[in-house]
Amino acid sequence: MMHTWKVPHLAKGLLTYVPAVNRWRAHTGATGGTDSVRYCYAVWLRHLVTLSAYGFHLPGARVAELGPGDSVGTGIAALLSGASAYTGIDVVRYAAKDDAPRFVQTLAEMFASREPIPDHNEFPRVRPRLTDYSFPSRLIEAEGVPERAARLVRALAAGDGDVFRYEAPMTSVNAIAPGSLDLIMSQAVLQYVESLPQAYESMYAWLKPGGFCSHATGFGANDLSPFWNGHWAYSDTEWQLVRGAREYLLNREPLSTHLSLARSVGFSVLHCDVEYDHSGLPIERLDPRFQVLDRGDLSARGVMLVLRK
Repeated sequence: MMHTWKVPHLAKGLLTYVPAVNRWRAHTGATGGTDSVRYCYAVWLRHLVTLSAYGFHLPGARVAELGPGDSVGTGIAALLSGASAYTGIDVVRYAAKDDAPRFVQTLAEMFASREPIPDHNEFPRVRPRLTDYSFPSRLIEAEGVPERAARLVRALAAGDGDVFRYEAPMTSVNAIAPGSLDLIMSQAVLQYVESLPQAYESMYAWLKPGGFCSHATGFGANDLSPFWNGHWAYSDTEWQLVRGAREYLLNREPLSTHLSLARSVGFSVLHCDVEYDHSGLPIERLDPRFQVLDRGDLSARGVMLVLRK
């Protein structure tokens, strides 16, 4: 028997096959990103603090972000902190509407004043969580922020792709030179990537030897079920209908898939902080192909991964 809560999600998916509805959805729908300056500041600094424990050095680093969504503010934060170059990589061009000058100005003020990192009270769903949300003065030279901000404004005005680059839609992995990056990061993105094997292979190729990946990834159903693990209750046929004509949807892959793919291409797993949740639908109410997941996968709702080439 079909779960009744699936019905509206199946109906919404089917509606995306109506051209007028799908155009409206694509124009007005949420991307999963954000244009909040404080959110971008929080995300970047949380990743930076986590990475620093494993030997990542920011000054002069070439940074890429997978799926920046509505805003490239996280990349601007990286550049203001001391990175030398940023590349945003997306499947759909969302961030074209980004108000970059506003982000530069506001973020520069936050860095210069050593604003504390917004914590879990302000952004309860943002990972990773930290034990200390004070400004990481040991990692960022705040005195140099005004000069870096002025340089970034000039680079943006001149369209300097060596400093700031936005690849969307990305049509070929060859758009990024092999061995050219020091860090690839993402925030709530890898759960939407359609071909995870290709994604991990590409990231490994793009990084320099010794380069890092930093990924905060969820494994939940988001708004597609009232249960956090309800996406695993859909059959493959139902899931196709739920996706409809959307450009992307959850890939429904569990934690073990990510760890296996990362190791298979050559990454070392330096940090794997898993958020477990034992609530949700019981295993017998999941689709049979997900009932075979092991206990760890079935309860892993999210993870913070740090990988190194």
